[in-house]
Amino acid sequence: MKPLYQLFVLAGLGIFAYFYFFNFDNMSETELVNSVMYWYVPLAFGLYGLIAFRIKKRMPETENNVLKYVFSGKDQVILILMILLGLSGLIGLLVLLLPLLIFNVRRPGYDLSVALVGAFLLLILLAVFFKVLWPSL
Repeated sequence: MKPLYQLFVLAGLGIFAYFYFFNFDNMSETELVNSVMYWYVPLAFGLYGLIAFRIKKRMPETENNVLKYVFSGKDQVILILMILLGLSGLIGLLVLLLPLLIFNVRRPGYDLSVALVGAFLLLILLAVFFKVLWPSL
């Protein structure tokens, strides 16, 4: 599954680069705002999948608590990610942790479930942002 998540991250970044570096002058502000959905969802899916895949692969069999593992320091990349998200805001940290915590890490398809729920959650939050907090866009 890791190559699938990497493909989605690359696709999201590629679409982002196309819209904002190569096609920026040909699009209105409204079109640029609406284009966020095209790159944001694949990028979120890929990142959630990679994070969940890494946790599933590196977490010891004797441990079942994802929250304890991500803050234990046993995986420094995940710990640094959590610290950076914590510094950027509590909401961002909670949005990342929620999909990781609602599924059992030992369940088959854990990473795919986390990626789907995480991308869907971020899609809902993005829609709320555009419709409620910034309706002029």
